[in-house]
Amino acid sequence: MVEVEVGTRLEAAEYRGLRAAVGWSTPPADDAALQAALDRTWNVVAREAGALVGMGRLLDDGALYATVWDMIVVPEAQRRGIGAAILRHLLERAEDRTIVALVATAAARDLYERFGFRDEDGGGTGMFLRPSR
Repeated sequence: MVEVEVGTRLEAAEYRGLRAAVGWSTPPADDAALQAALDRTWNVVAREAGALVGMGRLLDDGALYATVWDMIVVPEAQRRGIGAAILRHLLERAEDRTIVALVATAAARDLYERFGFRDEDGGGTGMFLRPSR
């Protein structure tokens, strides 16, 4: 049985392990900096038999905007509603915000669209800067 924990502390090592499980790059931050970043987000995790199988993070300014980050479910637990359960909790937390944004992988696009996310061309452009280290 999968148990979902809301507003929980996520350890840096757990986060690194989930990213590795889905083939994402290793974060360049050391453990202390990574832990500080994780502690600044509102986290939802899913565990099965005590093992971490999924997570999502919400970066929220508390009034206007929130962004969903790092929606991850390990491959062997995908397609069982775990990602939807995590996302539901994140969106409940951000329900009063003006905008909730996210960056999606192509594989998760259908999930986000089921929750109402859409590509939007309302005069704005989503842009990214990835500073070199």
